Amino acid sequence: MKESASPSAMKEQSGPGRQPDMERLKSLRGDMEKCFRCSLCKMVPLPTVKHPDFTDACPAARHFHFHGFSGSGKSITALSLLDGRIQADPALARLVFACTACGYCDVACKFIMDAERHQINLALRELLIEKGLAPPALKQSMENIISHGHASAEPKRSPGAWAEGLGLKAPSANKAEVLLFAGCMTREDDRSAEVARKLARLLLQAGVKVVILGDHEPCCGLPLYWAGYHDRFKSLALENLNRLESSGAGKVVAASGSCLGAFRSKYQEYARKPGIEIVHAVEFLHQLIKAGRLKLPRPVNKKVAYHDPCYLGRQSEPSVEWKGEEKTALGVMTYRDPPKTINYGVNGVFDAPREIIRAIKGIEFKEMYRIREFSYCCGGGGGAPETFPELARSAALHRLEEARDVGAEFMITACARCEKQFSDSGDGMPVSDVIELVSEAAGLAE
Repeated sequence: MKESASPSAMKEQSGPGRQPDMERLKSLRGDMEKCFRCSLCKMVPLPTVKHPDFTDACPAARHFHFHGFSGSGKSITALSLLDGRIQADPALARLVFACTACGYCDVACKFIMDAERHQINLALRELLIEKGLAPPALKQSMENIISHGHASAEPKRSPGAWAEGLGLKAPSANKAEVLLFAGCMTREDDRSAEVARKLARLLLQAGVKVVILGDHEPCCGLPLYWAGYHDRFKSLALENLNRLESSGAGKVVAASGSCLGAFRSKYQEYARKPGIEIVHAVEFLHQLIKAGRLKLPRPVNKKVAYHDPCYLGRQSEPSVEWKGEEKTALGVMTYRDPPKTINYGVNGVFDAPREIIRAIKGIEFKEMYRIREFSYCCGGGGGAPETFPELARSAALHRLEEARDVGAEFMITACARCEKQFSDSGDGMPVSDVIELVSEAAGLAE
């Protein structure tokens, strides 16, 4: 069998070696050329279809009804940009940034092939950022994070205000079991602050020694990541890793799914692998329940559906660094030498929240049609709420419609951004965090 290195032979970039701007796009050319417009990036794989009204996968393609907004469309657009058929301009920026950065197109495409759709989308954003074509709202968010550590210009409260009266202290020489990372949403969203308080009280009730960074808690940087501010995100990730690792805590427990995705997956991809164990609250609470340290005696009589957050689920799976060549056999068959580990998004946090929900007395759990790595995005990511609010709202409303269709009366999630996006949609369906369910079942009262 005759083998040849393809013109698109590439080296997978990882960590400090990543190449932003046009060079990164060039390295992904082979992934762009693999697209044959099967449209799997716009719909759930056929074997997983459970209802004809809930087969859409891409919030942007569903909202704008145009192929260019899909993962396939962006790959073809990127190829056109590389070949000089189009230029980077405001029209291109609108198409590229009208996306929730949920990564669905990536795992859906890998259902049938090995192609990095999400990396292409991010590389396009990074290039447009470098050319000064950032949406004003995302540029302002970046400047806010750099200047005062939060994407909002004027957050309602300081980073540590959510913990007032709980007696939680900063890390010290006495090693704590857990460093609780509350997340930025507690600074601007009252509900998120309440969820963080309930999480802290649950941990304390279980006898866990908890410390917090308080007013020194930084932003995880995820808004910089999905906006395309490569260098800013890498720099903040390295700073945060040093801060978390020097806390002396046994592990970090993140209250929000968005933060978990940044810590567990994106830091490793853009900066380095964390030197401290980082878990999500639902993972740690599930361990406490199984170990008998946390009891759930009270029934919670609700019919609930659980929404898998993108960055807690498919986007929290760390990528595995690969170095090699993409080769072509017999003129048509492409393969990677050595073989590359494919990130299917299946190793995210999916089981723990479901097992917690099922462990609560009185709960009637209604599983939705699009779940786990094929979960439909709430619309709260990618900077969409700030730049394309109608796109973000339409995604949330469609997901809540799915919850109603399976017979649920409450939407449950495990991410502050998802909870806020659903609540702000105007649909009216009650939305709760898994932490709130556990707090109720444990008999805690604020």
